[in-house]
Amino acid sequence: MTIHKSVIVGCAPETAFRVFTREIGRWWPLKRGFSMDRERANEIFLDDHVGGRFYERFVDGTECEIGRVVSCDPPHLIMFTFKSPAWEAATEVEVRFAAEAGGTRVDLEHRGFEISPRMRERGKGFAGGWDVVLAQYVADANR
Repeated sequence: MTIHKSVIVGCAPETAFRVFTREIGRWWPLKRGFSMDRERANEIFLDDHVGGRFYERFVDGTECEIGRVVSCDPPHLIMFTFKSPAWEAATEVEVRFAAEAGGTRVDLEHRGFEISPRMRERGKGFAGGWDVVLAQYVADANR
């Protein structure tokens, strides 16, 4: 099972990439439940270099690593692993940024849910979740 999502933002690929990575904490909907611990949700970060982390920092200062950046080609591509602590294996998120008439097309692919029936069920929920997350991203990138 692979999730595919595409959105258009009204900014250059360099800006679209920066907003998705370095500025993720501004738009990611942590307080709406898109957190590894909704009660302690505070900040989220996505480093923009290979080996960098995708992680949350909770209100008490502790951190939860969600994934690691496995490929990065600014402003065209960021690819990172994604794993909840309760999951049996990590999934992978690939985000591509391409200039398109007055803006940037952002294509997201989230894959790796096929390893078990339980993970396939989780993947179904993530399909709708990415719609919410990307709507927040588009609103912020277009501001």
